Amino acid sequence: MTPRALGIALFVSLAFNLFLVGAIVGGFVIGHRLHAVAMAPHPPAHPLWTAADTLPSAHRLAFQALLRDQGMTVAIQVHQARRDRRDAWAGLMAEPVDAAGISKRLADARSLELQARGGVEDKIVAFAATLPADERARLADGLAHSNPAPRSGMPPAPGGSGPGS
Repeated sequence: MTPRALGIALFVSLAFNLFLVGAIVGGFVIGHRLHAVAMAPHPPAHPLWTAADTLPSAHRLAFQALLRDQGMTVAIQVHQARRDRRDAWAGLMAEPVDAAGISKRLADARSLELQARGGVEDKIVAFAATLPADERARLADGLAHSNPAPRSGMPPAPGGSGPGS
């Protein structure tokens, strides 16, 4: 092998080995970061689910069953409200624009969402009324702290640290 071919072969080998070492190190670093993210505690999908964490097992399971039972009803109402809202916004494209009609349809969509939320809250209140006073107080504390943090860029509500406080 000529000295020139040997130099080229050594350079290619060095470049390939450097690439392999970089890929392996990069893989370890990314794997470590992904593992750390996966192991970090995540907030629950819906904060209400954790409100009863301090209750005895039977009452916690009953509370979760109540939320599960209400979930389908709420989902149907919320999806309908979203469809109604999309239809109302689409009304802005019509000529002439029926501003009063669109506002009414948006108000109806808001009302449907509030009705869904109110139904769940009424069921929670009825459930809480069946609990002994100390458990009711723990549930109330869990519910009071179940409000999600405000979205970034949104200031907290006046007089509180988050929505509903």
